[in-house]
Amino acid sequence: MEASLNAYQDEQPPLQAENFCRKHEKNSKLSGVKIDIEKLYEAVPQLVNVFKIKEKIGEGTFSSVYLATAQLQAGCEEKMALKHLIPTSHPLRIAAELQCLTIAGGQDNVMGVKYCFRKNDHVVIVMPYLEHESFLDVLNSLSFEEVREYMFNLFKALRRIHHFGIVHRDVKPSNFLYNRRLKEYALVDFGLAQGTPDTKIELLRVVQSESQQESCSQNKPHLTLGNRVSVNVTASRQLNSQPQKHLINGAASFHKCRLNKEKEERF
Repeated sequence: MEASLNAYQDEQPPLQAENFCRKHEKNSKLSGVKIDIEKLYEAVPQLVNVFKIKEKIGEGTFSSVYLATAQLQAGCEEKMALKHLIPTSHPLRIAAELQCLTIAGGQDNVMGVKYCFRKNDHVVIVMPYLEHESFLDVLNSLSFEEVREYMFNLFKALRRIHHFGIVHRDVKPSNFLYNRRLKEYALVDFGLAQGTPDTKIELLRVVQSESQQESCSQNKPHLTLGNRVSVNVTASRQLNSQPQKHLINGAASFHKCRLNKEKEERF
C-alpha cells in the first residue's frame, strides 16, 4: 500500500504538485491567522461583543492589522481596521501615536481614529478601513496623471501633519494607502513619529524629552537616572460594559491620553 502511494505521488505532474504545495501553504497561513485572531480575542475580550474579525491584512515589527466588521444599529455592517500593538511597545509611544491620529487625523488624507481598546498591556487602535491596492501591483500601470494625483495627495497629507509639528519618519508606499478606483488616500502608522521643536502634539514633546534625557544619562556614567512613566492609554472613546451601544451611537465622550510622570534622580 505504501509503495503504491509513493508511486502515485511520483507520477504527479509538476504543475499539479506545485498547486498542491501552494494550497497546503495557503491553508497553513489561514490556520495561523485564525489562531492569531483567537489570541487577540483572548487578550482583549471587549472586542468579542463589538467586532467580527475577518482576516489579518498587515503585519509589521511593532503591530498587526486586522480587518473587522461592526454591526450597526441600522442593520448594516461597517468595515474597520484594528491595529494590535505588541505588548512590549512603550506606553508613551502608544499614547503619542493616538494623539497624532486624534489631533491631526481624519482629514486631508491623514488616517483618523475611532476607538481604542486596552486590556492590561494589550492595546488595539480602531480606525476606518480603506480598501486599497498594493502599490507594487499597480505601479507599472499608473498613468502620468495618476502619478501626479498620487504625489499631490501625499504632499497634502504631509502638509497636514507638518502643520501640527509631526515628522512621520516612515513614509513609504505601504504606509500611504491608495484606492485607485475611488481615488482615496490615507497616510497611516505614526508609531515612529517625532515632533518638531514647536510641535502641537504634547506627547511627542515628552517623547523627545525622554530621548534626550536617556542620551544625557548615557554620557554621564556617574549619574543614575530612574524614570517611571505611567501612561493611561484608555481610549479615544471610553467604552464601558456596553461597548456595542457606544459603537452604534457614539455616546461616549472623548478622553485624551493622560500622562502622569514621576522622576527620581540619585547622584
